[in-house]
Amino acid sequence: MVERRLGALPASAEFLRRLDVAGIIDELCPVREVAHLTHRQVVEALIANRLSSPTSMVRVEDWARKWAVEEVFGIEPDLLNDDRIARALDAIAPRLACSRRSKRGRQRPRAGELP
Repeated sequence: MVERRLGALPASAEFLRRLDVAGIIDELCPVREVAHLTHRQVVEALIANRLSSPTSMVRVEDWARKWAVEEVFGIEPDLLNDDRIARALDAIAPRLACSRRSKRGRQRPRAGELP
């Protein structure tokens, strides 16, 4: 019998579901049908990692093996290697930069700032 830590992973999964992280990431960064993991799956695992037991990118795969990531998120730990994480972050970064730029134009001025 293999024991894995559960911790707050179910709460993290529910939190991510309510925020529709999957829908947002899938809309911004679709992946090819042949991909083993979507970018959203990688991002959800990274967020869960940061919320439960933060570790470096090269150690996320080890974290996923020790924690119940496969049971809660349906992600095989071996698929969360640093190369796959880097590809997901590379795909998302330009979209986030565009999103931030477009939001700047819509932000209300802070107190004391001119519009």
